[in-house]
Formats: sequence, C-alpha cells, structure tokens
Amino acid sequence: MKEKSAKQNIGICKFCVKEKKLINSHIIPKNFYLTRKNDKYLCINSKTGKYTYKQNGGYDSNILCKDCDNHILGEFDKEGYRVLFGDFNKYQYVHTYPQGKIYRLDSNNFDYTKLRKFIISILWRASISQLEEWSNINLGGYEKKALEILKGKREYPELFKTLIYKNSLIEDINQEVLIAKGKTSKYKKYVIQMAGYRIEVMVDSTRITNKYKLQYETYFLNPTYAHIIETPEVSKRIKQEYNMRMGKLYEKGFVPQKPPGVN
Repeated sequence: MKEKSAKQNIGICKFCVKEKKLINSHIIPKNFYLTRKNDKYLCINSKTGKYTYKQNGGYDSNILCKDCDNHILGEFDKEGYRVLFGDFNKYQYVHTYPQGKIYRLDSNNFDYTKLRKFIISILWRASISQLEEWSNINLGGYEKKALEILKGKREYPELFKTLIYKNSLIEDINQEVLIAKGKTSKYKKYVIQMAGYRIEVMVDSTRITNKYKLQYETYFLNPTYAHIIETPEVSKRIKQEYNMRMGKLYEKGFVPQKPPGVN
C-alpha cells in the first residue's frame, strides 16, 4: 500500500457538521478575483487593515468539506457569478444619470433564494473562519441564523437586507478584496467589496432607521426585483474610502506592491 503523499486534513465541516476531509475553501469565491489566472490579488486584513497579495485569494482549510463547498455553497456562488458577470450585459437600466445607471432585474432574470444565499454565505464563511484576516467579521448570534438560511430551514426575511453597487470607475480599486464592518451606530452592517462590486448588508433590518428605509427600501434585494446601482456618487464614495485606507497605510510607512498585470 502506497503512503499518502500529503496528510489529509480531517475535521468537522461547519456546514454539514460531519467529520470529513476539509479542503481549501475560499471565503470570497475565486471567480471574483479579477484576472485570477495570471495575477496575485490584493487582500485586506479586516482587523489590522494591512494589505497582502495572494496568488489564489483568501481561503480557509479548516471550515468546509468538498461536498458542502462545491455542491451546496458552490451552487449559490454560480448564481452570484452569473448575475453579476455572466448575464450582466443583458440587463436594462431603469434610471439614468450623467455617468451612471440603475439596473433592475425581475424574477425571470435571477434566482432570489440562491443570490441571497450567495451573499449571506460569504459573510458566514468569514464569520466562522479562524484566520486573522477575517477576525473582525463576527455575526454573533446571527451566525446560526445565517446557517439556517443557507440550509433552507428558515428564511428570516427581515435579516441580511442587501444593496448591490457597481463601481463605474475602471481603476485599481476593482482589484481590491475586502469584507469589513460598515460605519453605523444603531445596527450591524457589513461591506463586501470584490471585482468592482460593493455589496452592503444590513444584518437586522428591524434596527434600520425609518429615514434609511424610505431612502433605500426600493433597492433592497427582494424576491421580485434585484437592483444593481452604478452611479457617480457611489463610485466616488468607493474611491474616497479606498484612498482613505491607502492613506492610512502610507502614514505608517507601508507602500503596497502593485499586483502584476495592473497598470
């Protein structure tokens, strides 16, 4: 009998809760790392704010088995990629701006359940990961509820309200990969930034102020419509926040290397 060339990583899968061989599971699906075949990717430690470059993006080898990662969560990832990239050029915009648009997809253009689970699964994976780079992402009591949603046990429609923005500026910003806490005082909010998209997730909508609800309720992901917002205002905000993070690093004397392939 031949000896195994590498020691198998056996542990408890966080999704199926069974003892299995665990695999390298990406927190943000690798398809959302731009030009992933040739480049290294810019990843941000959500706790320290430091930048690192990784050939295959950030992954954790201690959270998921192959079946759960590829065949369950992987199905949600496929829908996320199809909606945000594969079929994007087919969508019609419903509002126009001087340099931007708001796209609206009806229920024939997307699978609400899978798209919602795709976004929730990214936060859940980051929350259960023990890696330092995701240590600032902690869903707390909502972690269990997120898993119930992912397994189809409960829907919790008031949880994980989502806004999807698309950056209209073609810059290095689109190479940035980030999951971070949003700046709010009354409710928990997270920002997922990847491949030129900014996805804002309000964990518990019952805590959102009425003013905020009136302003954004129309654009929250829902079973009838999905909106993708691409406006100059949002793109400028993405750029400003990116520049602020870079500025803080420069103040510390750290100059991040530009990834290969980025001009």
